[in-house]
Amino acid sequence: MTHEPSHDAPAPLKPGWKSVVLVCKACEKRSKGPKKISARDVAKQLARACRDVRVPRARVVLTTCMGVCPKKAFTVAAAAPSGRITTIAFRRGDDAGDAVAVLFAPSATEPQSKSTSSAPSAT
Repeated sequence: MTHEPSHDAPAPLKPGWKSVVLVCKACEKRSKGPKKISARDVAKQLARACRDVRVPRARVVLTTCMGVCPKKAFTVAAAAPSGRITTIAFRRGDDAGDAVAVLFAPSATEPQSKSTSSAPSAT
């Protein structure tokens, strides 16, 4: 009598984060990659900026090549809770807060939330 291993489906997990930011660590090793800044420093700047801008439970992760490879910049991609993915080129001297604003800006195709303030009317 032989025992066959059971092949149960993988169990889904609930992560402790809602948004993810990917920073390409291969960019710093390219000959035409960014100088005088490391992928780890970029990841720290973006994580701090996500906290400052209050991006909902963002996780910043270093990853391998994403295949975009901008000159003298890091490839940074973000997946928002809505499922939208945005990719940018982050260069030395760029403001991390501005980068996070671009990564998580609402797109034109997403429904806008209704604001409680009223716009001034043209009379």
